[in-house]
Order: sequence, then structure tokens, then C-alpha cells
Amino acid sequence: MSYSLLVVLAVLAIGLVVLRGYQLARMRRVSRERVGLMVAGDSDFVPFTGEEKLRTFPARYYFAPLVAALLVAAGVYWLTSLLLPYAVGGAILIGVITYLVELQVSNSRIERIEAQLADAIDLLVATLRAGSSLLAALDATLREAKAPLRDELENMVGRIRLGEDPRAVVRGLALRVPLESFRLFTHCLLVHWETGGSLAQSLRTVGRTVRDRLEISRRISAQAVESQISVAAVMAITYALALIMLNANPGPIKKLIYSQLGSFIAGGLIVLQAIGMMWIWRMSRIRF
Repeated sequence: MSYSLLVVLAVLAIGLVVLRGYQLARMRRVSRERVGLMVAGDSDFVPFTGEEKLRTFPARYYFAPLVAALLVAAGVYWLTSLLLPYAVGGAILIGVITYLVELQVSNSRIERIEAQLADAIDLLVATLRAGSSLLAALDATLREAKAPLRDELENMVGRIRLGEDPRAVVRGLALRVPLESFRLFTHCLLVHWETGGSLAQSLRTVGRTVRDRLEISRRISAQAVESQISVAAVMAITYALALIMLNANPGPIKKLIYSQLGSFIAGGLIVLQAIGMMWIWRMSRIRF
């Protein structure tokens, strides 16, 4: 009876995680659509197709935690002699770790492209002040840019040279890279195309804002490293002590591990570790 209840609870937990992920993805999609509609100030606005909406930066792999959790649960349950609570607890812990790793990779890519954007804005301002036109300045910036920013700038400049409306192309950049720094950059270009004015001064302010945001996020990340290392050290010490106790006195420890009560206690502790990792992540999350 207890195993059936545990399986039902695990299925419900996984279902809630999947539902929450779908809700967040839908909210992002609706937000991108609304941003595109709000910045569309004239009849030249070209709505994007579903294929273009999928090409957002950075690419996220929301299915990876669920796949990792299912693989671990199946491996522990069918390939080892451990009981079901270990499979459920291990699946939840590995799912959380996979989610945090995927999120960290995504954040590092975001930080990289924002740093490249700040450098590109500085070069763009210098080229504009030297007397070049905006398109020539964008070409010069494109030649010096590196991936992943180079791909986005190449797409934007190429579409403008092919005769598309520059305002629609710039809006497309804001939709493909739904980051606050890119919204500031694209809005600055849109204002220049709509009303004119000194673009170099406006871009200089945007570039300084992007660099300030990067500096703040790096300081917060550096301060959060201490707590993250502490959590990893505590988890490593826990498993190291368990192995030492198992080697020192294997009889009673194995009896506890393979008992029903011991399996529920150990599985619950593993779940608590996963909850602690998510808690630390939420406390150190950067919000602007």
C-alpha cells in the first residue's frame, strides 16, 4: 500500500513540474507576442510566424530534467537492489541538479551575448561619431562581432540590405533575443528610425546601462558562490559519511538501508536535499 501511494505521489509531483513548465513557456510566448504588438506602431509591422518564434536566444532544454529524472529512477529501480523510495528520491535530486546545470549554462550564454552587445554598442557609437551612416556602422560592428552576437547582427543587417523594413527587422531582433538589454538596444534604434536625433548619445547611455547590469549580476553571482559551495560540500560530506559507515560496519547499515523504514527515511532525506538546492537557488536568483 505504501509503495502504491509513493508512486502516485511521485507521478503527481512530476505532473505538477511538467504543468508548471508548460505554463512558464506559454507565458513567455504570450509575452513575446505582446511585446511585438506593443512596439508595432504602424501598418508596416510584419507578424512573425511560429517557426521564427521558436528561434529565441538562448535555446532552452526544458525536457532535460524530466528525462534525467526518469532515467535515474528506472536505473536505480531496475538495475540495483535498492527499494522504490531511493529511485524516487534520486530521480528528484538528479532532476533538480540537471535543471540547475541547464539554467547555469543558459545564464552563461546570456551573460556572454550581453557582454558582446556592450562591446558592439561601444564600437557602433565610435563609428557613428566618426561620421559613418547607421548601416555602415552596423557593418563595421558585424565584422568585429563574434558568435553568438554575430549571428543575430548578420541576420539583421542582411535582411535590411535585402530591402525589408528596418523597423520590422529591429523588432524581429527583440523577439528573437527576448532580453532586457536587447530591448533597450532595439528601442533606441526604433526611436532613431521613427524620429531621428542623436543616435550615438542614446546608444552610449544604453551601453553604459548594459555594462552596469552586467557588473551587478556578476557581483551577485560571486556572492552566491559561497552558499552554493557550502551546499555542495554538505552534500558531499553526507554521502562520504554514509560510505565510511557502510565500510566500517556493513551489517547494521545494510539492514537499515534495505528496510522499508530506512528506505523511506533515506529517500526523504534525498528529497530534502533537492528542496534545499532549489531554496538556495531562489535566494541567490538575480532580479532587476
